[in-house]
Amino acid sequence: MRTRLIPRTNLEASVLCLGTAEFGSVVDDSLSETITDRYIDSGGNVLDTAEVYAAWIPGGSHRSEEFLGRWLRKRKSRNGLILSTKGAHPRLDSMDISRMSRKDVESDLDSSLQRLGVDSVDLYWLHRDDPGTPVEDILLTLEEFRKAGKIQYAGFSNWTQPRAEAARIAAEKLGLTGFIGSQNQWSLAKADAAKGDPTWAYIDESFAKWHAQHGYAAFPYTPQASGYFRRLDNGTIAKASDLVKGLFHHPINENRYKQLKALQAQTGFSVAQIALGYLLGQSFPVFPIVGPKKVADLEESLSASEITLTAEQVDFVSASP
Repeated sequence: MRTRLIPRTNLEASVLCLGTAEFGSVVDDSLSETITDRYIDSGGNVLDTAEVYAAWIPGGSHRSEEFLGRWLRKRKSRNGLILSTKGAHPRLDSMDISRMSRKDVESDLDSSLQRLGVDSVDLYWLHRDDPGTPVEDILLTLEEFRKAGKIQYAGFSNWTQPRAEAARIAAEKLGLTGFIGSQNQWSLAKADAAKGDPTWAYIDESFAKWHAQHGYAAFPYTPQASGYFRRLDNGTIAKASDLVKGLFHHPINENRYKQLKALQAQTGFSVAQIALGYLLGQSFPVFPIVGPKKVADLEESLSASEITLTAEQVDFVSASP
């Protein structure tokens, strides 16, 4: 798999990251291990998890990090790997109550390190924002964690562009590295934010330009829109979840599907290759986080890393009607 340098870091990352949200729970340990091993064998090196994974499943709390901890112990080496986890997510039964205090974030970080069985993670993301907490305080807290050797670099997840810009300016004034990138929702399928999780944040055209202008990487989640275009392709869109239909099933994306099919006819690329190729073909480094639940899903995603869309093809497939 291709690799590229994550801007603002010394980390060389594979262009696809492995999301492990339901590894060790919905995806049992054996299959999780098979998928992880196959990803590593393909040249992948970014393993992404979170403190909150997978608390939405009965008995699933922390199972993702615990699985990765066991996998790492079995492997007996993390050489060449980039470990990525997230904290500061509100508790699921009180999503309106922020957990951005130093005490909460440090508790999340320390517990994640314990479950992963490591002293430090390469990438640490704040899983949600609290607009009531000054960005300066957040950045200084993260810098203390970095100096303590608990994290190498930090990023934000589900932050808006105005808060990201405020953090960028604050980091410059404080003389800190600050955030190195984002982990927001982004895919070829344009999201209707009003129909989605109100705590998610998205990368739109303006935010993409912000990343390119200021040298930030993006690590988008649900980069294939939970299989939206594949469902259009095989006629199963009616069976998609209400969340997927609400977020993605609207005229803009139906037009993008037509553009995708036209590009497929020209190139012979698969739906998955074009959907991920749209992100990988951006003018700044994008590292999509794929979350396969089957080996076949992973193989389909891996095939996308083998092709390249031109800037013209990226523009064509995402053109407005």
